Amino acid sequence: MKTAVIYARYSSDSQTEQSIEGQVRVCKQFAEKNDLLVVDEYIDRATTGTNDNRAAFQQMLRDSKRRQWSVVIVYKLDRFARNKYESVVNRKKLTDNGVELVSAMENIPDTPEGKLFLAVIEGFNEYFSEDLKQKVNRGLRESWLKGNATGGKDIFGWDLKDKKYNINEAEAAVIREIFQKYAQGYKAQTIADELKEKNFRRKNGQLITHKFVYRILHDRRYTGVVTHKGEEFDKIFPPIISKELWTQVNAINEENKNAPGRKKEIFDYVLSGKLICGKCKHRMVGESGTSKTGEIHYYYSCLSKRRKQEDCDCKAVKKQVLEDYVIQATVAMLRRNSIITRIAETVVKVHEKMMQDDSGLQILIKKRDDTKKAADNIVKAIEQGIITDFTKDRLNGLQAELNDLEIEINKAAQKSYAHLSVEEVEKFLLSKVFEDPEDIKVRKLLVNTFVREVIWYGDHMVITYNFQERFSTERFSKSYVEDIEKQVGECSRSATSFPLSSYKVAQSAPKQADSFCYPPVLLFGMGMKTFVGSYRRIRADPPRDEQGIFKQQIPAVLPCEKSADQVAPAVTEATDFIDVAGRAKRVRRHSPLCAFTALN
Repeated sequence: MKTAVIYARYSSDSQTEQSIEGQVRVCKQFAEKNDLLVVDEYIDRATTGTNDNRAAFQQMLRDSKRRQWSVVIVYKLDRFARNKYESVVNRKKLTDNGVELVSAMENIPDTPEGKLFLAVIEGFNEYFSEDLKQKVNRGLRESWLKGNATGGKDIFGWDLKDKKYNINEAEAAVIREIFQKYAQGYKAQTIADELKEKNFRRKNGQLITHKFVYRILHDRRYTGVVTHKGEEFDKIFPPIISKELWTQVNAINEENKNAPGRKKEIFDYVLSGKLICGKCKHRMVGESGTSKTGEIHYYYSCLSKRRKQEDCDCKAVKKQVLEDYVIQATVAMLRRNSIITRIAETVVKVHEKMMQDDSGLQILIKKRDDTKKAADNIVKAIEQGIITDFTKDRLNGLQAELNDLEIEINKAAQKSYAHLSVEEVEKFLLSKVFEDPEDIKVRKLLVNTFVREVIWYGDHMVITYNFQERFSTERFSKSYVEDIEKQVGECSRSATSFPLSSYKVAQSAPKQADSFCYPPVLLFGMGMKTFVGSYRRIRADPPRDEQGIFKQQIPAVLPCEKSADQVAPAVTEATDFIDVAGRAKRVRRHSPLCAFTALN
């Protein structure tokens, strides 16, 4: 029997102590069903999952090094982390310590197929929100059209009763005052201070702050309209303010948002969380530096080297160059239909297996029944005259929990009817592959879905994909790099330490009477660890067979003293050409991954 621990947390703004109890109970039921022995629990109260600065969470990571247990059970994966970067990093820490992470409510197997399915879900949210989630939310949409509430909690300005929101006139007066004064030019802080003086409070009893005022001013529900996936619903919330007042306030918000001096440049480091230093095995993170000319340069560098934690000599690598290479390799691999089909079949297989297993739904139903019994017992106590602040709060908490459980049960039941076909997934994957690889959204989707890990050694790299064994790019010498840069000259993207994407066609090449020059061509191929080239005589009319091999566009030309006979066998193995990011590349049909080696 495997030993396991449970990790649970709740956020102070939206959950209660009962949430922790419920999470732990479901996790224990999952452990019992799957023959796991729970030996410890790690609980973080009133914390957020958007960062990993959680005491119990950090203690769990430290304890995992002792290898006294082999499984971590969470209620849902968002309890572990909601920030994808931290999720990837901390999952790797557990994996390195021989610990498996499982979800009690999300039946995703801990297999390569399951990991690929999870990666597809995380990476392609757009698809599942527009297709799968559309099927899941069909029942919820019907409720919204009827004006029924699908949330389980009161909202400031309304009270929830019998699945209907009714205006709370006292709170509605505060909301109208907030909007009217803001439209007159009052600052949010000033409005909050005035409401504090009048001792107005939120539903949880806390005083109104300027942040709460801002949330009110940006909440369109107070006009009585809710927008979901482009569709408006106007029967859920009775309006508290007029649409004219909302338009006036929204115009002020837009003006403030676009005020000069308030914007910050947000730069996406696509490989964050997946890039590892090959020298010291620590993370590599994004950084930027400004040159004397004022130009900003972006890099990936070893975190331990930056913090001087270890004596690491791994050189930083330019962000754009490294990302371009990984993206080009991934696109080349995915453009092979057999790979796309295999991935689609894997995703559908795991999805269907999940749909057949209704254990998550049964756990929710049991949890709802237990919660209902607890609520009924408190109602009986109140009927007998046992009325205290504790019984009131406890009953309110249970009622809110029941409403939330009904929503989750509805979603889980809908999922059992949501099916995916191989054709649907394949069509979607192909549509993404052929989109612009320079689009940051496409780059993120490709990396998040398919790239498991990238290890950078300073002069070569190792890439591991979610569905394939690792492959490596072999080491190339510094002298070779310098040689190429001299021949190629100024390129569109400078790449001092990693010139894989900096090739361009040379305008001329040195002519030699009795020797050949060869153009190195970047190849993509699984298990191919050679950067093969071929020789062609520099003359006006090259041989016909070599014209057929190279076409007319060649990434770079480099003088070489090797004879054509030495590389001819390698040349004949290549069978096809593809175009990646506007460059002619040589490819082996059977090889979806990529590798790089210099011939010198």
